[in-house]
Amino acid sequence: MIPSAVPAACGIMLAAVLAAPAAAATSPAARACPSAGLVNATLGTHLRTAVATHYLTYAKICTYPGGVGLTKITFQQDTAATFAAGEKAAASRLGAKLVKKVTVAGHPAWTTNLGDLYVFDGNQTIKILAAGTATTKLEALAKKLL
Repeated sequence: MIPSAVPAACGIMLAAVLAAPAAAATSPAARACPSAGLVNATLGTHLRTAVATHYLTYAKICTYPGGVGLTKITFQQDTAATFAAGEKAAASRLGAKLVKKVTVAGHPAWTTNLGDLYVFDGNQTIKILAAGTATTKLEALAKKLL
C-alpha cells in the first residue's frame, strides 16, 4: 500500500515542473548568442559577431572579438546552491568587500565591479565578462538576456 503522502508529494512535484518558467526548458547550448549589435548598443562597444563554444548541453560561451579586452557571455546550467557557492568562493578568494550582491530584474546576482556580472535566472547562470565596463551597463545587458 502506498502512503497517502506519496501521491500528494508527486502532485506537488508535477505542479512545480509544469509551473517552471519557459527558460528552464531551454538548455544553455540551445540559446543563441546575443547579437553583436545588441551587445554593442548596450555596452557602448564595437565588437564583432560572437564565436560560440558549446560544452555538451550544460554551457554555451559566446566570445566577442574586436574589443580592447575580452568580452564573453556564458550561459551555464546551474542551481541556486551552486550559484551561491560560486559567490561565496569568489568572496573567499578575492575578499568579501570586493564581491557585491545585486539584483537584476528580480534575479539574484553578484559582481566584483571589475567588468563582470553573474546572474542566476532560476535555471542558468548568465555570466557577462567585459573588462572595464561599468556594472550598470552589464546589468542593462543582463536584463535584455533574461
